[in-house]
Amino acid sequence: MIKYTTPAITLKVKGMDISQSDAYVTLKQDPLKLTKSGADLTISTETVQGVTNTIISFTLSQEETASFTQNLAVKIQVNWYSNGTRLATKQKLISFQENLLDEVIA
Repeated sequence: MIKYTTPAITLKVKGMDISQSDAYVTLKQDPLKLTKSGADLTISTETVQGVTNTIISFTLSQEETASFTQNLAVKIQVNWYSNGTRLATKQKLISFQENLLDEVIA
């Protein structure tokens, strides 16, 4: 990811169909924590060799990426809640780089 951009992020939750669950995607870089959910997320499924995976896509705004500190990794994790059960993926790291044009543009 690059600061001050509008990246489209796509995640795959392997072996799970969480398309009917309440899903939350959290990005964290201390002290900042940003969570996307509901209409912010596009959720679909794919079946590969009999295994169903969930695909989650969302976009960050220039202002959102501007709030992260450059050259420090960002943690990302998916949580979901369905039928009284809450589950989560393992945390992953996304590299986060500076932008030479460090301002919001329209």
